[in-house]
Amino acid sequence: MPLTRTMRREASWEKERVEAVSVGAILSDYQRVRVENVCARLGLQPLSYLWRRDQEELLSEMISANVHAILIKVAAFGLDPEKHLGKSLAQMQPYLHQLSKKYGVHICGEGGEYETFTLDCPLFKRKIVIDAMETVIHSADAFAPVGYLRFNQMHTENKDTNGAASSSACGTCPCRRAIDSMTEEEEYADQVQDKHPESASGADLSCQRGRDMVPCWSQRSPSGFQWLSGISGLQCDEQNVQAQTSAAFIQLQGELDSKGWNIRDIVLLHLYVSDMDHFADINSVYKNHFGINPPARVCLQVPLGAGQLLQMDCLLHAWTHSAVAPVVEERRREALHVQSLSHWAPANIGPYSQAYRVNDTVLCAGQIALRPCTMELLQAGSSAQARLALSHVRQVLQAALPGLTLHHVLQAHCYTTRPADTHLIQDTWRRVLETESADEDIEWPSDLVPCPLSIAVVPALPKGAWVEVHVTAVHDDPSHRTFHQLTSTSGDVECRAVRSADGTRASLSLSLFGKGQREAEQSSAVRDITETFRRAVEELGPELVPLCARVFYRRDRAQAREAVEGLADTWSACLGQSAPALSAVPVLELSEARLLLLSCWLTS
Repeated sequence: MPLTRTMRREASWEKERVEAVSVGAILSDYQRVRVENVCARLGLQPLSYLWRRDQEELLSEMISANVHAILIKVAAFGLDPEKHLGKSLAQMQPYLHQLSKKYGVHICGEGGEYETFTLDCPLFKRKIVIDAMETVIHSADAFAPVGYLRFNQMHTENKDTNGAASSSACGTCPCRRAIDSMTEEEEYADQVQDKHPESASGADLSCQRGRDMVPCWSQRSPSGFQWLSGISGLQCDEQNVQAQTSAAFIQLQGELDSKGWNIRDIVLLHLYVSDMDHFADINSVYKNHFGINPPARVCLQVPLGAGQLLQMDCLLHAWTHSAVAPVVEERRREALHVQSLSHWAPANIGPYSQAYRVNDTVLCAGQIALRPCTMELLQAGSSAQARLALSHVRQVLQAALPGLTLHHVLQAHCYTTRPADTHLIQDTWRRVLETESADEDIEWPSDLVPCPLSIAVVPALPKGAWVEVHVTAVHDDPSHRTFHQLTSTSGDVECRAVRSADGTRASLSLSLFGKGQREAEQSSAVRDITETFRRAVEELGPELVPLCARVFYRRDRAQAREAVEGLADTWSACLGQSAPALSAVPVLELSEARLLLLSCWLTS
């Protein structure tokens, strides 16, 4: 590309002090991705501040900013070369609104409906004046003629000083304006919350011996999904995070090879680290193992055992060749990997994609409350951070699969460093869903939240955030989902499950509560968890395969630790081939006095 050739000239690079490249794409992935790839090779920051902007609002901003551009090509129903070529955006604005409402024409011409040429804008030192031009009809189609202008003569003129001064005034940042409006209610909720110290770092737990990590596979579902857990760097003798990360990837590659998988088949990866200060060092190794479309990722600091610096589990997908598969089968698998700064949602802060789509399932990366245009953390309380993170999730879902909303979320997790704020985060989740319910006119069962939000308290999150939200969504009819709720005989284990409208995917959340059990009774917890899990899976349907069981447990409670050890020892024997891949994740606390929270994803 010309950009690559230009920037490779070191003298030009140093002279111009180039740090970033701006992309004009509004909806075009092709244009944005091409520029991002070049910028990655050159060490430049891509800027996509028009990306996913509301086109009606964007056109108004351009006109208000004194961008004087004229139409030089038209190619859409309703646009006539003889009438509309040469007209300015300001002149065309009302008519473009009409075409958008009637025929779905992109107001900013992002669908190729028209092209423009800028004669003047605040950045220009001189303005361009067209002296002679002619209209060329490329296609005299009766419904959508295509024509363009050919400039025969032009010159530049000095600009009016007063006009240039007035046009240089900058408006407010679009995402800052939206964020301030969005988080106003949550900031009030944060202010009235009693002050409380931040959660313990968990350093006092790190001296405890960690669990022996053994790789664990789920069975493979008919639709091509399989889960792998138990990847760590414990087999490495060095207490160096880069060495342990390399060892973990060697172990991961060996497991993949044993099952015929490729590392490119990973679509979602959970990364648990002992210290968030290792984030950059881990990424320096991690990035070498993935290409231009890395998997979505969730990264948390958790109180791992002594000597263990990281732990991973991952979801893989590849198409299966089934003799009973229909002749016509949708097969879409694509990453949403946006590296540019924008007003849309945060760029990735590591080697991961914002989301991975497999047909109508979207697997999102974790989202924290970053201001997209600057990538700075929102300095606000947990409610406001949760609201902004959920807004980012909504944007990612819509970009990954048009029409997807928060109501399509089938599994939702939230991680926070503020144990006293879990109820505030739950309230924010409910308010956001209620607002969308009113907008979408969806009626949910009055006694159940559409998708339970599982909350765990951890020592630290990326960028020092207080809240991180992670969801998986399915493009079905949310009003036709089925809900299941079970309780063990002892009353200590509760389970809630949600199945998609078409019955092909489900999520399951199982909780163990501490209700004053004596030590002699603690062995019954494993039996209750196993039996409740088995009943829930049976109710969801035999066609669903439980892929993973991420077990978040309180590291400081002996009953929780023993339950996890018991599950690891007995599940494969009790559940056989239907046992999911077990991933034990130590945390500081769980909401509502839980000792253990088991989260499972199932698919056909």
